[in-house]
Amino acid sequence: MNRDHSFPPENRPAPSGISRRQFLKASAAVGGGLLLGFRLPFAGDEAEAAEASGFAPNAFIRIGRDGKIVLVMPYVEMGQGTYTSIPMLIAEELEVDLKQVQLEHAPANEKLYANPLLGVQATGNSNAARGAWRQMREAGAAAKTMLIAAAAKRWNVDPASCRAQHGVVLHEATKRSAKYGDLSAEAARVPVPEKVALKRPEDFKLVGTPAKRLDTPAKINGTAIYGIDVRPPGVKFATLAQSPVFGGRVKSVDDKAAKAVKGVRQIVQLDDAVAVADTWGLRRRVSQL
Repeated sequence: MNRDHSFPPENRPAPSGISRRQFLKASAAVGGGLLLGFRLPFAGDEAEAAEASGFAPNAFIRIGRDGKIVLVMPYVEMGQGTYTSIPMLIAEELEVDLKQVQLEHAPANEKLYANPLLGVQATGNSNAARGAWRQMREAGAAAKTMLIAAAAKRWNVDPASCRAQHGVVLHEATKRSAKYGDLSAEAARVPVPEKVALKRPEDFKLVGTPAKRLDTPAKINGTAIYGIDVRPPGVKFATLAQSPVFGGRVKSVDDKAAKAVKGVRQIVQLDDAVAVADTWGLRRRVSQL
């Protein structure tokens, strides 16, 4: 199982005390865009938050005035197609093409990004799609509902007379239309729906259909970022020596020889291991501690 704590860009279920309404109640403008997903407690009412240039973190969908749709991805790609199947759930309910969704990896925050089936922020056990199935669809459906409501209010028509298609809200009776990006600021101030209707399987346009893997181009052209590529400011590297016996514990450490090696910044003693930080090629030295 791969713990998902490697990046500095769903929620833990019932134990956190967060209701389904709170899950859906996540809308705020960031630079005039719409954030939708998981709502963190914040001071002030939603209208004030929607007008703020900065806002408390939200979980899944970000739509900017430029129409850019970002999925903040709480799962990692390990060859199982997660970076395609999870965006497909959002795109299906949001009524956008799969290619319109861009990925931004979620930060380490288990309260927001825990796998509902595991209770921790992790990808594994072949359940990412199952865990995200309703969660992501509800996020997409709620976003679509709010965007339609914003358009209907602008045009002074019944929301039921509007529909969404390919990232655009349409009112066929008057031939009016508005792109999601143009509606994002107004949608951020729309009351969050108590319930959202999800598509019936027979109405799916994307789910269940073949799709090109969204992560393939970056892996081919070399722009893909892996955990080993991440270099947070001030990061140090360490060589680790663990007990050769399962369950073994460190009895004592003589770190004089290791400290004398050029480049060694710190030696950390754990219960069952010793780490030499900010250096390479010192396994021999570490093994002698």
